[in-house]
Amino acid sequence: MTKKIAKIGLISISDRASSGQYEDKGIPSLLSWLEKVVISDFEHIETVIPDDKQLIEAKLIEFSDDKLCDLILTTGGTGPAPRDVTPEATLAVATKIMPGFGERMRQISALFVPTAILSRQEAVIRSSQNHSSLIVNLPGQPKAIAETLEGLPGQKVDGIFAAIPYCIELIGGPTIETDPLYIKSFRPSSAKRPEIINSITLEPPKGRATSSIIMLHGLGADASDFASFREELLSVGAPVQSTRFVLPHAPVRPITMNNGYPMRGWFDLFSLEDISEEDDVGIEQTWRIVRRLISEEQSRGIPRNRIFLGGFSQGGCMAMFSALKLSEPIGGIFSLSGYLPLINSHQVEHMGKGILTPIFVGYGLQDSVVLPIYTEMSIKELQKLGAVNLWSHGYPGMEHYLGQEETIDLAKFLTTCLAEVN
Repeated sequence: MTKKIAKIGLISISDRASSGQYEDKGIPSLLSWLEKVVISDFEHIETVIPDDKQLIEAKLIEFSDDKLCDLILTTGGTGPAPRDVTPEATLAVATKIMPGFGERMRQISALFVPTAILSRQEAVIRSSQNHSSLIVNLPGQPKAIAETLEGLPGQKVDGIFAAIPYCIELIGGPTIETDPLYIKSFRPSSAKRPEIINSITLEPPKGRATSSIIMLHGLGADASDFASFREELLSVGAPVQSTRFVLPHAPVRPITMNNGYPMRGWFDLFSLEDISEEDDVGIEQTWRIVRRLISEEQSRGIPRNRIFLGGFSQGGCMAMFSALKLSEPIGGIFSLSGYLPLINSHQVEHMGKGILTPIFVGYGLQDSVVLPIYTEMSIKELQKLGAVNLWSHGYPGMEHYLGQEETIDLAKFLTTCLAEVN
């Protein structure tokens, strides 16, 4: 399966919006929804055009054959009015018709309005010599767009987007991953799982995994540093016999503090003594990887409240940062010898309910790599931002490593968190 980034075309079809009589709402609504739900990288192109059949056909062909969009979403022009010709134009460029999408959209809309039967949305595949696109006609109103894409999770009604990622894979396109908080994309058990990042995955010695720990290593190390982490935790009483350990390798990148020498790191580092200059781009890139790793564990059947994210040093920084970025809590977060990156940045303001996750912060009081003052500042910031279940401890005499007393406390934290969800 190709690893290329998905390309999504957004086409709003409206005489008045294309002429500037009013502001188009279809594309902004679509893009906002996609950015909320799609957690894998994607790029998009967009256009607003009038209700003209030949023009719509030409734009669909351009987006599919020339721009190589994997998914093309149109909004507007699907009703019975004389100028509503989007379905006709869509069918005219099709190589295969996918009637189930339109049927499902009308079923969802009929739960709200009887006029749903007037909608004529279509979905088709357009294939050229080396590329195929899925084209889907969506409604024109933002509320209806979200309903048909997302469905009604509270009523166990799936939206159409649950089937779109696998459809795109079947026609040779890239993997699109979704946040299961909003959309649980369906893939049969035989389908290849998305490769997020090179990782070591350690399944339980016996039986199926009932919990997961995602562990991020420190700067210059790799995932093998925590290959025996299960045994270390078991030795001090942590209930991790049935836990899957996901140990990702950080990408290799130049590290400014080390004169640009390339090594594995979750973000660039400029200084140990002064953290005022930070790699916000690298931190954000790693956060997207972390979000995908958590989503993948949910897709593999692990309940969200039994998924743990931890890290040491730079990995601990990313674990702590994730507490501010997660939209909903997970089972627990632990940061060992780390600090909260971007603590003085606007980034920390963009937080959801992830701050309510149980958080463990451990650090050495004699740490000369990550200075204790930065960890202590981070603890106060987490408390200020709403962390209500925060375990924190500074260990006398401990330098920049995972100590025995800290491992015992971490085991108690994991035991408590897992006991609360049993």
